Amino acid sequence: NKNPFAGTKWESIRSHTQIDGDTETFVTEIHFIDDSRFVMSASYKVTAPNGSIKRQDPTSKGEGTYTYEGLVATVITEVVEDGELTKHKGTLTMDAAKQKITATSTEMKEGDKPEIFTRKK
Repeated sequence: NKNPFAGTKWESIRSHTQIDGDTETFVTEIHFIDDSRFVMSASYKVTAPNGSIKRQDPTSKGEGTYTYEGLVATVITEVVEDGELTKHKGTLTMDAAKQKITATSTEMKEGDKPEIFTRKK
């Protein structure tokens, strides 16, 4: 039973244009290193209508562990927030074609949309 997640890379790009014409872009990448570990990175930038970058935050990186059953992975990410180590739990569901992942988390509120990742590798 081969792990469908191990060695794969995924990317989610979410952007929206604000009333003033600036575009906010969030990019999240997940890389499943092996059978139990993954790393992720997240970046944020704001671009003006002419394409110039008005703001770019440093890329944040995180790592965690995961378990899987079939095409569903349960991920645990450890993040330091306000000086305390907190663990976030999420569920990543891969589609049958193994080209898309739908991510949901325990912190989601009603009306939140799941994050969609597309396969890079």
